[in-house]
Amino acid sequence: MSAQEYAAEAVVWNRLAGLLPEAGDREEVQACWDIGEQEAGLELLVDRLLGQGAGIEESARAELAVMAEQWSEWDWLGARIAALPHVGEETGRPRVLPDGVEETRPAGFVLPEHPLARAVLVPWIVCAPCERVLARAHRREEWGALSFLAEGYVVFGPGFAPVAFPREEPGAAWDALAALRYGCDRG
Repeated sequence: MSAQEYAAEAVVWNRLAGLLPEAGDREEVQACWDIGEQEAGLELLVDRLLGQGAGIEESARAELAVMAEQWSEWDWLGARIAALPHVGEETGRPRVLPDGVEETRPAGFVLPEHPLARAVLVPWIVCAPCERVLARAHRREEWGALSFLAEGYVVFGPGFAPVAFPREEPGAAWDALAALRYGCDRG
């Protein structure tokens, strides 16, 4: 991660910490970032939000989901992030899905000629107005399970040319979220 990407992510982190109503909690989450303990800070943030019943808007939930993915914590925190109370417009976009809510699909149906074509797409964040999906692309392991880390991210949907973001590209998950957010003309 470049210094510029790290700085941009720090801005999002600060905004997410600001979701906590108590100043002490915000400072504790911010301190985790400051000392390089992002994984602990994410868990603390999600646990405090759940414990206080603090609702969040879907756009913040999507950023929290991407932040958790970025720091390899989605597998651990995903269900809790999806379970956070909602505030704001119900039909807004985007909407974060816990794993297993929607069927996975072979990436080859969406990206037949792409290096990610052999992956399995796990629907992750959807845009309700335009029905586009941001999916994590996982490799199927020899024992049948999906890889722990996504190999990339794919945005696809009706009437929308799919766009792939390989994980090794800097900021891939954030770029995929931006493509989902800013590519919708219906909401």
